[in-house]
Amino acid sequence: MGSMFQSLLQMGALILWVALFVILSIACEAGFRIGRARAPKGKAAEETTSATATITGGMLALLAFMLGLTINFAQNRFEARRDMVAVEANAIGTAWLRAKLVGGPEGEAMAGLIHDYAKTRLEFTRAPGGGGVDALVAKTGEEQDQIWALATSVARKSPTPISASLIAALNDMIDSSLSQRFAFEGKVPGNMIGMLLAGSILAIGALGYQLGLTTIRQQALTSLLLLMWTGGMVMTVDLERPRVGDIRVETAPLEWTIKGFEAAPPAVPIAAPSPPATAP
Repeated sequence: MGSMFQSLLQMGALILWVALFVILSIACEAGFRIGRARAPKGKAAEETTSATATITGGMLALLAFMLGLTINFAQNRFEARRDMVAVEANAIGTAWLRAKLVGGPEGEAMAGLIHDYAKTRLEFTRAPGGGGVDALVAKTGEEQDQIWALATSVARKSPTPISASLIAALNDMIDSSLSQRFAFEGKVPGNMIGMLLAGSILAIGALGYQLGLTTIRQQALTSLLLLMWTGGMVMTVDLERPRVGDIRVETAPLEWTIKGFEAAPPAVPIAAPSPPATAP
């Protein structure tokens, strides 16, 4: 079910919207025709219509609760992804500053590696679905190994508070990449989306059945209801699919961090102090 929604969403949110609208319209029309064929006459008609309206109202209320729960789940996952972009950007920026603090050829080399690493993480956040994501994950691991090996060499050569703070910053940077990957992989369970679609078909079909008992279509209002309902479902699917659709995670924090690296002035070597003058 989830793969079907994703395939339609890749074609565009409008395509998914139209597909869901058509499915629910067919369910409503089928319910209407069944209701009209089974509509009783006389006093029994009023009693049947009243009872059906009560049951249909309960089904729609339960369906609205399911939609709200699913949207809330998808929104929470989206917020987690967005927040982790800022967390990772801050961690990368801190690691870069501490590499600069180390100074020397090794510190500058490490800062350059962290700069390239930030670009890789930006590509990961922007990447569409597919095999490109796996390649970026592998590239991230390779760059982390290079940075960590250089930092380990610095820490062993001069175990100072500065090198210790660098190791801590790099550890936070690496941890944040894993948290971001987990946030991107986390989605609304496919069973919830499938149950929402099945419940929508049943509830909208029941609504059509109720209208069929009264033999009044209410075409305009029914169409508006279906448009709103399919819009909510499309938004849910779009929110929980971070690499397809129109709702994407903002990458501004990573972009600002990279621009900060590029705008930073080059390190100025500190001249060694001149030896004191000797008396003649």
